[in-house]
Amino acid sequence: MTATTSTAVPRKPAPPVVLLITEALRTDRSGTAALLGALACFAVLPAGLAIASGALIGSLDRLRAQGWPAASRDILLAAAGLGLVFLLQLVLPMIARAVAERVGRALDRAVSGRVVTALAAPAGLERLEDPASRELLAAVRGGVIATNLRDAVTGVVNIGLVRAAATLSALVLLGYRWWVALGLLAAYCCAMVVVSKLYQRQLVSADGTPAGLARALYLKSLVTTAPAAKEVRVFGLADWLLGGYRGEWVRALRRVRTERSGVVRVTVVSTLAVAAGQALVFVPLAADLASGALSPGRFTAFAVAAVGCGGFLVATPDLLHIGVGGETMRAVRELERANPATLAPAPRRREIPRCGSIVFDGVGFRYPHSAEWVLRGLDLTIEAAASTAIVGVNGAGKTTLVKLLCGFYQPTEGRILVDGVDLRELDPDQWQRHCAALFQDWIRWGLPLRDNVLLGAPGHPAEPHDLDRVARSSGLDEVIGELPAGWATVLSREFDGVDLSGGQWQRVGLARALWAVHAGAGVLLLDEPTSALDVRGEAELYDLLLAAAPGRTVVLISHRFSTVRRADQIVVLAGGRVVERGDHHALMAAGGEYAAMFTVQAQRFRTEGDA
Repeated sequence: MTATTSTAVPRKPAPPVVLLITEALRTDRSGTAALLGALACFAVLPAGLAIASGALIGSLDRLRAQGWPAASRDILLAAAGLGLVFLLQLVLPMIARAVAERVGRALDRAVSGRVVTALAAPAGLERLEDPASRELLAAVRGGVIATNLRDAVTGVVNIGLVRAAATLSALVLLGYRWWVALGLLAAYCCAMVVVSKLYQRQLVSADGTPAGLARALYLKSLVTTAPAAKEVRVFGLADWLLGGYRGEWVRALRRVRTERSGVVRVTVVSTLAVAAGQALVFVPLAADLASGALSPGRFTAFAVAAVGCGGFLVATPDLLHIGVGGETMRAVRELERANPATLAPAPRRREIPRCGSIVFDGVGFRYPHSAEWVLRGLDLTIEAAASTAIVGVNGAGKTTLVKLLCGFYQPTEGRILVDGVDLRELDPDQWQRHCAALFQDWIRWGLPLRDNVLLGAPGHPAEPHDLDRVARSSGLDEVIGELPAGWATVLSREFDGVDLSGGQWQRVGLARALWAVHAGAGVLLLDEPTSALDVRGEAELYDLLLAAAPGRTVVLISHRFSTVRRADQIVVLAGGRVVERGDHHALMAAGGEYAAMFTVQAQRFRTEGDA
């Protein structure tokens, strides 16, 4: 017996129109069904227009031969039918476009929710920071093309109205001569394919330059937004940035212009094809009318049907919107496939231990797509209900250690044990709720002060006395007294509120972390929590933090040794592993790396004080 292997053939992606209709049905079944029904009704109207026009001309011809009494009934019926067709041609597109707006808005909302769900569901950061995921997200956002799914659904309606009508118009011509109908249909279809390909090439050329255009828009934003305004003005960077913006924009669009250089040629070829197709119909039609083989009524019906076939050549930005909308839906589906957690419930994990030590056992880690080890052979025990300070030079792996501890990444090798349980076996969402953290790049929410603090545990009941205690523990009470509306003050000038200094914002972030501790978080992680404060303010605030988190495990990362000296345990990282550990007095007595760093920093502070 000979074994045979089958090679999986990649499945051809569904056309954009099919994708959009499928997703619209999934989102708004009744609205989409009504939309398809309106399209089907409208598609019949051009054929009805041809038939009613022919009937009217035919009845007028009989009027000349037979007089009004004999032809009056036929004339009135034909005129009424023609008027009804005109009315429906006016009303049905309006109804269809209104329904398309509704379905498109619903699809926009649904897809936005699906994207947020897909990006928010992973407990780790690998997918969010992965280049492929970022490209998918850029595709979902539409890249640099300003369009949305509502435009795409409306485009499907606009194109569908005319092309469905053109198809039925071609069928009317079968009553004349089948080869004429097929010949005209072939000419128009060829032209339609060429024009559609042209728009598709424009889509590809535009979508192929997102990086360059993104750089251009970034340089432009530096001139027009507040965060960079100070340096732009101090260093006189406006002209330099605008020059870079123009250069990047020209380079990015060069490919687009090259692709569009064939527009005139393609338009001429398409026009010639259409002219040939029209000649194929109107020449024999005129000859048959002159010879008497066709009555004026039949000639009119077939001529109107032939003109109605021109809908195949509709070439509007709707084609581009449909293409972009289809690509967006493909990216959304791929994003959801890349994150199966959004499609199926996660398996049950072990409950979070309420207390216990945290042990890094031979942990090694390197970031995805990188061959460089950030941590390697790391052995560390963080004692429960005690404070541990982690110090080291920049690049020693301190912040990466905190990311591993929060479950944002899994160790490349080794394991992290929480009270003897592997961190991988714990529910990641529950574990992250168990960790109250203040990172170096914490978020400055443009919300009222009260919300900024309560976001540490938004579901926890907020009593005024509890908020006041957290404010005192973080030193935020002094800030509240200076705000015009106290806790209700919006912390953003963009929303008619106020802005805070760096040190004040840092106290807001600390209060948010302490609110999470108040709500039950058992581990407090502080990554450079007081970098915006002076040395004295930092020392005082650290004492407040320790007093506010009794019985909690505190992990502190700081470059200021006046703060870390108060920790129960100090750990020195170098080269991705622990090189020293102990309390301040023991490490100073050892005369190692910690003692050297502490002495250098203390000497600097003494020199500054003398000065």
